[in-house]
Amino acid sequence: MRIRPATGADAPTLVPLAATTMREAFGPPHNPAQLVEEYIETAITEPILEAELADPRSTFFIIENDEQIPVGYAKLRRHRAPRRLAQSLGETDKAIEIQRIYLLQHQTGQGQGRLLMQHCLDWARSAGYTVVWLGVWERNERALAFYQKNGFERFGYHYFQFGSERQRDFWLKKQL
Repeated sequence: MRIRPATGADAPTLVPLAATTMREAFGPPHNPAQLVEEYIETAITEPILEAELADPRSTFFIIENDEQIPVGYAKLRRHRAPRRLAQSLGETDKAIEIQRIYLLQHQTGQGQGRLLMQHCLDWARSAGYTVVWLGVWERNERALAFYQKNGFERFGYHYFQFGSERQRDFWLKKQL
């Protein structure tokens, strides 16, 4: 396995990877296929990913197998932390969001998710961040267990527009 930073040239590779991982994580039986497709059509397109990759507040990583085929990716984003987290941060704390972290379904349970998460945490720490936070769908039990195993704790929730449906995500944080 190899983890590397993504560049703007990776947008054509990331679009199908992101769409596939979205379908695998949130499609039937968890959500109707139509709902997932609505979300993909509005959030996972080449122009959108090109803009996200070009955004200086975003950092993407791609995890590749030994044949250099992408099997997952992560996106970290520097922006204002949720008010509830911001109020609990100390003067020297600096927070960053792990906005996305996905693996192809056939790669889960083999340690690649842990490697990708550790890479994100190490990168955040080396960039001077002391806290990472993320949102996870309240019904994504596998992801919730993964984050708990990796030392994240819940600090609140927010609502996320997933296609035409409003869903609740738990906010989780981890001190670095």
